[in-house]
Amino acid sequence: MLRVHLGLIASCWLRRGMTSLVLMPRKTWWPNCRSSGINAEYGVCCLAENTNAVSNIYKIKGRDFSKPLAICVEKLADFSKCVQVGKFSSLLSDLLPGGITVVLPRCTPDLNPHLNPSCSTLGVRIPDHQFVLDLCRSVGKPIALTSANKSNTGNSVEVQDFQDLWEYLDLTVDGGHLGKPQASTVFSISVTDNSFTIIREGRDFDKVQLALQRHLQ
Repeated sequence: MLRVHLGLIASCWLRRGMTSLVLMPRKTWWPNCRSSGINAEYGVCCLAENTNAVSNIYKIKGRDFSKPLAICVEKLADFSKCVQVGKFSSLLSDLLPGGITVVLPRCTPDLNPHLNPSCSTLGVRIPDHQFVLDLCRSVGKPIALTSANKSNTGNSVEVQDFQDLWEYLDLTVDGGHLGKPQASTVFSISVTDNSFTIIREGRDFDKVQLALQRHLQ
């Protein structure tokens, strides 16, 4: 029942246009979670379509507005609502869900023009945390997200780590201590010449390398 209640509360908050704080819960809480707390951290999120909430995330974190936000979606079919997938559906299917952010050309007509307005590309994830997947499924729309901390400070693995943000957040979900976080691997794909660029090495990096070599050779 805990899982259902948290997901419903958080999704309702997002639908109301709030900036919600969403945890990456520990596997010990929910036995069917597909990712353990070792690779988890707290994050702040909102609906990607909500311009005011997106702006609030930047203000709360003291984040440079030139730094883009990534988004989360529930499934691969949702990618086409946000970015140009081209012929890379098979590659993405091999890699996702997981600790991976894929940067592709954005689909301007279907995406909030005030989200990363200076960027022609967008980073998209399909999370491997059941809580966040359930949240994406419940709201039915892309979620913009980033780490729950002041910009250029350490990652938050328990709620006390971002205590200075509490007063600015509409909802905080406490999942306890989440362990040592590990950032996602980030890579971009050019849909015009089939080239790719590794932007950041992180989780599942070896998996990404093998998949890219297989699909883009």
